[in-house]
Amino acid sequence: MSRAGLSLALALLLVLSMGVKLRLGAPSNFSEQYPGSDDIIEMLSKNGFEVSRPAPNSDPYWITGKRAACLLQIANVSPQGWHRAAVEWKAAGASVLYSSGKALYPAQPILMPLLRHYLRRAERYMGIRAPALRVRAIISTGTCPADLIAAADLAALSD
Repeated sequence: MSRAGLSLALALLLVLSMGVKLRLGAPSNFSEQYPGSDDIIEMLSKNGFEVSRPAPNSDPYWITGKRAACLLQIANVSPQGWHRAAVEWKAAGASVLYSSGKALYPAQPILMPLLRHYLRRAERYMGIRAPALRVRAIISTGTCPADLIAAADLAALSD
């Protein structure tokens, strides 16, 4: 193959490659990358809690539910574990649970949520609609009975 033919073939390959990348790499919107809190609010309201939202631009964004002397605070946390220290600081001796993979844990699991987070991220890069991974921290303070909210409802806050 001549040098001009090779150059033309490489140029054509570059154009096709860029076309495919631009087509597949359509940017995803904010809500696809970060989970919302509507399901938290709905679950707390359904269980008779008075719900309040935090000030905007707080991270993590703690949704607070109050019912009698029981106070529940639930927030989306990073699947990578970046919020663990902030959660421990906020809890300050209170009961903490993490909802991840539709199960409850006393400490934030990292390996499986991290794997699922990056798999979903890769799917979004390829143009496949993949919802943001939901990992939630749940802080219980005051006198909250263990059966106040079904464990299945709290575990269902994640995916």
